[in-house]
Amino acid sequence: MRHILKIGDTEYAVTLTRAGGGYRLRVGDGPERLVQVESAEGGRSRLMIDGKMELISVATEGDRAFVHADGKNIEVAYADPVRRLASASGNAANDAALAPMPGTVVAVHVKAGDQVEAGQTLIVIESMKLETTIKAWRDGVVAEVPFVKGDQFERSVPLIVLVAEASEGT
Repeated sequence: MRHILKIGDTEYAVTLTRAGGGYRLRVGDGPERLVQVESAEGGRSRLMIDGKMELISVATEGDRAFVHADGKNIEVAYADPVRRLASASGNAANDAALAPMPGTVVAVHVKAGDQVEAGQTLIVIESMKLETTIKAWRDGVVAEVPFVKGDQFERSVPLIVLVAEASEGT
């Protein structure tokens, strides 16, 4: 599943999928890393990235995590996709097609910036062995497609976000 994490003033697109007892992690277009987190002594955690272990301390507050690792303190903020996209586009959260239940992306037919017409197929998902085609509910421009074919997603996450077409002269 794709997430947006903010460290300092920089946002990172992070893809995270389950893999055995851990996760596969990709930041942006970078290489995929195998990640595992386990409890350790003294309230710390053992972070394994591609087999390399580091002891870390983590405290959380809402959508923020405060990580102490390698002598550094880092604040990581999770950007809730619905709130982020709604505020970034200046539109209501109802501009997003939300996932009705957890599932997997079968096909993506558009990309950010594409102009679409009402009724046009945007994305095809599978949930509980049932394929569902998500079609544009109005004319607009695709603001963001947070998933690619094969990605898994949770209930209520935005699958596609549309914004109104810009009028001429704006």
